[in-house]
Amino acid sequence: MDDRYIAGYMRISDDDEDLGEGKKESNSIENQRKLIESYVERHEELSLYPLKEFADDGVSGVNFNRPGVQRLLKEIKENRIQCVVVKDLSRFGRNYIEAGDYIEQIFPFLGVRFISIADNFDSFKNPAGIEIGLKNLIHDLYSRDLSKKIKSTKALMQKQGVYSGGGVPFGYIRDDGNGKTSDFIPDPEAAQVVRQIFTLAADGNTTTKIADILNKKDIPTPGAYKREHEKIRYQMKNDKRNLWTSSQISLIIQNEVYLGTFVSHKLSTVKPGGVRKIQESEYVKLENHHDKLIEKEIFQKAQKVISTGKKRKNRKDKENKNPSPLRGKIKCGCCGYGMSFKPSVKKPYYYCRMGDSCGSHMRIDSNLMENIVWDILQKMIEVCHEKEKVMQGEQMQILSAISGIQEKKRALEIRTEHCRISRLELYHQWKEGKITKEEYITRKRESSSDEAEYQKELEQLSQRLSDILSLQKQIEQKSGLAMFVGVQNLTKELADELIERIEVYDNGRVEIKWKIKDVME
Repeated sequence: MDDRYIAGYMRISDDDEDLGEGKKESNSIENQRKLIESYVERHEELSLYPLKEFADDGVSGVNFNRPGVQRLLKEIKENRIQCVVVKDLSRFGRNYIEAGDYIEQIFPFLGVRFISIADNFDSFKNPAGIEIGLKNLIHDLYSRDLSKKIKSTKALMQKQGVYSGGGVPFGYIRDDGNGKTSDFIPDPEAAQVVRQIFTLAADGNTTTKIADILNKKDIPTPGAYKREHEKIRYQMKNDKRNLWTSSQISLIIQNEVYLGTFVSHKLSTVKPGGVRKIQESEYVKLENHHDKLIEKEIFQKAQKVISTGKKRKNRKDKENKNPSPLRGKIKCGCCGYGMSFKPSVKKPYYYCRMGDSCGSHMRIDSNLMENIVWDILQKMIEVCHEKEKVMQGEQMQILSAISGIQEKKRALEIRTEHCRISRLELYHQWKEGKITKEEYITRKRESSSDEAEYQKELEQLSQRLSDILSLQKQIEQKSGLAMFVGVQNLTKELADELIERIEVYDNGRVEIKWKIKDVME
């Protein structure tokens, strides 16, 4: 028994629903887990090892770009896994070529055992043959055929006005009363907020002004409302505060769903995990699909605010072009939202774009902020230079040790080969009568004993070499100087590499959250 473990891999996706509820239930993560645990317990040679789970819940098996399977393959490459156990081959993957490569070539080469319970396949007992290849091919073809059926079914549902997305638009809930889960009905509380947004826009208020009004009234954003009313684990983008923004207002004002129009087919799947945007002329639109929240006249008036806002934004973008290497990094410490850049001939500065909604009206000199960051980075560079000098000395010692071990290994390998050749010569001498049988046996035994000693020394040297190479790798990873080589000033590339975010507080405090904790420490 070694220190590796058994990996139980499980997967389920929406594809399983196509074969009925019973099939979906049999393929559930829980059932796969029970099957794998039971199988491992029944086989003594497996039960001696700890069992670790890897799972992909709700992920298609048509390719290997899955979080669970990627973690599994990473640990296999790191030689941590002794055996992989799956319920059946389709759980591991539905791609014929990729799945076949792993089962037939990669796993055997890495010494990893692969077991598919339902297929009665064990790579240690019966190496992959034509039947495994055929099964993988069938799973692949089935997946491709199913993909076509799903696409055509979704296209038909879209033309019929059946909503197959996730959450419904803000202002609506699903109508579950008549069995048509695709229909939208107004959510009284949220719908009132949507009507208020359109009324304010039709009266000429900008999207920024509308956001400020909603924030002053403490009206929950769509995300906060969804988390509160639908009891779902909704992850907020901002962990400090959740405020309305002008971009959120713009998205609502431009959404035709509030006119009672069903809009779908905005995206098209080009490959597993990859989509492309569809031109608006190709959208599927169905008018009078559900109850409208806004009259067309109000909707059209509100669009003028959006077009005016876009022109103003494009003009500001040209005027406010931010040359700072810290652009996108500066956040308000009060509300957590990104700070905007204000150019100025004398003193360009960052300011909190949330304005009255935040209440802090935070601002900081752009040049001052860059100088603060650059001063810290210069100190980091000095520390890294000193650290690098020490590391260079350690690396020189390691290289010298590696060279010495490699020379000893070569000498031992030559001696080992010499022992083999000498035994062959002894055999010929005995056959030719030049030495007696007793001399042959004695000298052969001595040569074999010498070779065993050399082999033992070679194994010890190989282990020492492996340990030293591992140490060398650790030292290289600790080196933080590579990213600073040739750096003379703060650049956007350097800031992106090192800095997560910079939070500015109204008491003058600045917090920098670094991406490189090891170098900072």
